[in-house]
Amino acid sequence: MPIFSPLRIALFSAAGLCASSVLAAENCTPNPAFTTLKPGIITVAVYNYPPFTKVGGADDISGIDTEVVREIARRNCLTVAPVIVDPSAVIQNVLSNKVDLGIGDWFRTAERAKVLGMTWPLYVDQMAYYSRDGATQVSDLAGKRVGAVSGFLYAGQVQGSLETPVVLYPNPVAMAQDLGTGRLDVAIDSYGTGVYAQSQGAYKDIRIEIAKPDPKVPVTVEPAQIALLYNKKKAELGAALDGEIKKLHAEGKIAEILKNNGLAESGADVGEPRLIK
Repeated sequence: MPIFSPLRIALFSAAGLCASSVLAAENCTPNPAFTTLKPGIITVAVYNYPPFTKVGGADDISGIDTEVVREIARRNCLTVAPVIVDPSAVIQNVLSNKVDLGIGDWFRTAERAKVLGMTWPLYVDQMAYYSRDGATQVSDLAGKRVGAVSGFLYAGQVQGSLETPVVLYPNPVAMAQDLGTGRLDVAIDSYGTGVYAQSQGAYKDIRIEIAKPDPKVPVTVEPAQIALLYNKKKAELGAALDGEIKKLHAEGKIAEILKNNGLAESGADVGEPRLIK
């Protein structure tokens, strides 16, 4: 069955740490600024959100963000230990210092910048509407049952332009199930993850359209930059991560990772860091 099938999109559990997911490179020079919760291990809060993060089990993660983190870890003699959670729990795990990083297509926003550390942008992502009738703009949502994932920026921004409440879901799996059964008219999610899902056989009869620019929904006007999340108190770790990400961009590695995961290499053209307000 497809990886992103509504019946088998993800395995969500409060799994413990697993330090065996990635072997540290034999030939590496660790950056002393990479001070992690456990020596030699970088702990990552992650949820299933293909192609950005894929979860196949407690110690089986992959996807774009995962590959970036693995490359950084490899270069710094670290292993990656995943903690599998729902999207809404990623930020809390970072804030409470239970993990070193939070990953999974997280937008660089002004609100998050108040409480979280966010790295140099990895890539850009675009918001999309998933529907049967091809919704492309906010006005198309009037009178519709609209859903989004709790904790995602899309939910709050779109809610501000609608009279009826946006239905919130704990994860993309539940939202996809309701969209598939007709309990939801329109789902709001990443364009990239939708395109990937359809390439795997999911979202049959669903049209995935990039949202037309609307100033009431700022993220539709300027594509969101994606970052890794870390505890704001760990400025040294953040600076080290920024340095590694810049190197990966200069080497074309992130563009390569995007291409290998079915997305356009141009997504790596991030420009200077900015925040969505």
